[in-house]
Amino acid sequence: MTSAAYAVNARSPLRIDFVGMTDHIGFCREFGGDLINATINKYIYAAARWRDDGRIVLQAPDQSDLTVEIASAADLDAGGKLGLAQEVLRRFDVSRGLEVVTYSEMPGGAGLGSSSTIATCLIALLDALTGYRMTAYEMAETARDCEASALRTIYGWQDQYSPVTGGGVKFMRHWPAATGRGIEVDHVNLSSGTMANLERGLVVAFSGISRPAKSILDHAWTAVEQHDQRVIDVLLAMNALAGEIRRMLAEGRLDDLGPALAEVWRLHKSIHPDVTNERLDQLYDIALSHGATGGKCCGAGGGGTMLFYAPPGRDYAVRKALREADAHVFDISLDTHGLLIW
Repeated sequence: MTSAAYAVNARSPLRIDFVGMTDHIGFCREFGGDLINATINKYIYAAARWRDDGRIVLQAPDQSDLTVEIASAADLDAGGKLGLAQEVLRRFDVSRGLEVVTYSEMPGGAGLGSSSTIATCLIALLDALTGYRMTAYEMAETARDCEASALRTIYGWQDQYSPVTGGGVKFMRHWPAATGRGIEVDHVNLSSGTMANLERGLVVAFSGISRPAKSILDHAWTAVEQHDQRVIDVLLAMNALAGEIRRMLAEGRLDDLGPALAEVWRLHKSIHPDVTNERLDQLYDIALSHGATGGKCCGAGGGGTMLFYAPPGRDYAVRKALREADAHVFDISLDTHGLLIW
């Protein structure tokens, strides 16, 4: 191991989603998918430096200080430990020894897009280190392809596109395939007052449940493939709510945000019974009984992080009550930079 400084560093923000289940690829290609999310000041960090011994060393200090040593680039294996990182490295011309360190500030299974954010963060890091000069679109699509190879599954696209397209609140649309228009990202401009009120009023709490969302996502994917009109109608209604939330944030109508989140959550829960459980229902009831006007689970549901909106004067009480219920409440602000490389 060398004591030299890291040659390239990267920081990529995680996201909270106001509407986020509408990015299933099959649904988007047929009907179009709209969502709205915001990057927050909780990050994936990565750093890389060349080594003189030809070996590749991957370190994940947030995963019980896991270290994987690989003899050379020819031995990279997406099926091995830290397989997603190994698959990303396989996409680049790594002809020398390399040391890479990655870690997340949030627990795994938090529903904030960490797996995809790690992939895009690593891709941006190696792009800078090797001089590939990839576009944001190429980074996002490469991340999707790496996840499909290493994790054997891919459902959506927002978590690959979100970090590489800048920070802040973003309305994102996947147009139906028939239009030929692809994916578009629109940054929602907030006034300083709206930004401050939004950061104050958003209450982000980890439920304590880390669990894969595969059963929920598989159900939604299968329902769309089988043209289950009930699920399709739910996703179309969530599309419409994404547009409504975009307008209310742009206009500073935060009093309407809580009820809109509550409606998103009602629709989300109707997709599959595993979306909610006794613990999530308990935290939701506690938040609303102490002044929140609505909320939802981030990601696919079943656990992870819950997001609430509390109007002025009630946010402290909501945070206090959730902490007393043993939820991990995070102090957050909106990240306005997106992916950073230095």
